Amino acid sequence: MDPDRTLLISCLDLTSLGEDEDDASIAELCERARHPLPDDPTRHVAAVCVWPRWAPAARRLLDGSAVRVACATGGFPIPDAPLGERLAEIEEAVAAGADEVDVPVNRFLVDEPDALGGELAATRTAAGTATWKAIVETGALDPQEIRALAAAAIAAGADFVKSSTGKDVPGVTPGTAALLAEAVRDAGRPVGLKLSGGIRGVAQATHHLEQIRAILGSDWPGPARFRIGASALLDALLA
Repeated sequence: MDPDRTLLISCLDLTSLGEDEDDASIAELCERARHPLPDDPTRHVAAVCVWPRWAPAARRLLDGSAVRVACATGGFPIPDAPLGERLAEIEEAVAAGADEVDVPVNRFLVDEPDALGGELAATRTAAGTATWKAIVETGALDPQEIRALAAAAIAAGADFVKSSTGKDVPGVTPGTAALLAEAVRDAGRPVGLKLSGGIRGVAQATHHLEQIRAILGSDWPGPARFRIGASALLDALLA
């Protein structure tokens, strides 16, 4: 396998956010995350991303491995519930075993920076020591709004900015990926980047990888700083 495919596998958040998961499918997901390459037991993906109700099972199944447990929470995918409910979801996900929380930034406050900043600060507190991936729903926003929400999340302490929930609205494009990469480049501190939303093919993923290298540096991509959220991409990379 060529080095870029191996790198992309190591940067995957292997994702299952349907409504039909069960114990068997979560077990299969975690086993694939631990051993995506049958002929190389040392390789693994970066994380699995599941609903909070599956966090305890994923935590148990991944025990002893380096694969992290991520949860889509905090009102995912549409942050229109009361803030208190969204914050409680984040806290519950962390308590259930999530190492990382993928939380949508409230795009409905894009023109209310003070209110947005307050929500983001509260999100940072709710996440605690867990890695906080702030989701900027790029397919629902114009470039100026994408820049504003990414900058606000970074200012509030987000560990990653993420491109899309992958639900209901268009996913990541080369243009929106570039906007987020530029926000990371200009952050003034280490911030990661997660791309998600419709990334299914090797050519598409490789193009994003090359784009990120062009903006952030040839040695920048790695699982500590770069993720791709996908469910189908692993099969394509292994094909």
